[in-house]
Amino acid sequence: MTAVGADPDALDVLAATMRSAASDLCARPRWTAAWSGPDAASFAWSLRSLESQRRRAGEDLVALARRLERAAQQQRRTSLVGPEVAVTVDLPSDGGRLLQRVGPSDAAVVVVVVPGVGTDRADRARLRSDATRIWWRLAERVDDPGRVAVLSWLGYDPPDRLLGALDADPADEGAGALVGEVERLRRAGASTVVVVGHSYGGVVAGRAAARGMRADAVVELGSPGSGAPGATSAIARRGVELTAVRAPGDPIGFVADRLPGLYGEDPVGQVRGLPTSLEGHSGYLSDPVLLDALADLVVGYRRSP
Repeated sequence: MTAVGADPDALDVLAATMRSAASDLCARPRWTAAWSGPDAASFAWSLRSLESQRRRAGEDLVALARRLERAAQQQRRTSLVGPEVAVTVDLPSDGGRLLQRVGPSDAAVVVVVVPGVGTDRADRARLRSDATRIWWRLAERVDDPGRVAVLSWLGYDPPDRLLGALDADPADEGAGALVGEVERLRRAGASTVVVVGHSYGGVVAGRAAARGMRADAVVELGSPGSGAPGATSAIARRGVELTAVRAPGDPIGFVADRLPGLYGEDPVGQVRGLPTSLEGHSGYLSDPVLLDALADLVVGYRRSP
């Protein structure tokens, strides 16, 4: 199914109609025979057959709705100009620092992505791809895509290996630098800033928010904790909304809440969450369901610049 030449709004309306019809099909009550005997058994079998057909019809409608929604998304992208991409900091010394921006330097809506353990300057292509996927989803939801940006922020030196994550010093260093980065974004004109931390990057983001980072929200993806002891309540007191996401099968769940003196308490289930469709620890920023929900969250904080 191609979206070229189609009206994306009309496609979305048709998709919503299909989803509504699917919901109606699945919501209808199941009927049972009120008598017994051979005729009742035959009638009950017919009802079960119809029930199965109705369920399959609902599933088909949902599948078609998804195709229409993807087509609408593709059509919108054909009318958008790709984002400006710039490397703003690239320092090989002191463990390496790399800041890449997708979108303009004076954006009003900015997402800052903080990566975790094992990330270094050699990961620039992956980091840029993650940021670009987020940018496209934001661009589809705002009136002026030229006013949104995604910053891939490797402004600290993450631990190289998982065992190194038992050292909180890199998180402390990163938190201080991240507070300063968000201040620079505010001075450059950002009216909305959402910080997204993955894994150990979530610890960095949580510690920064607890210290007073002027973000509207912090989203922790597969983080072992809220950042530091008491971070969840400290973040709430500062008026920053904390969102915590853990995908099924993410092994970080075995760590969360087992070292509260290091990473803080596990916020999953205690604060706002977002839906996921992929499993494991590494696929969060490739998960289309999560990316759509993240973009909706960011746009929900948008203010007039």
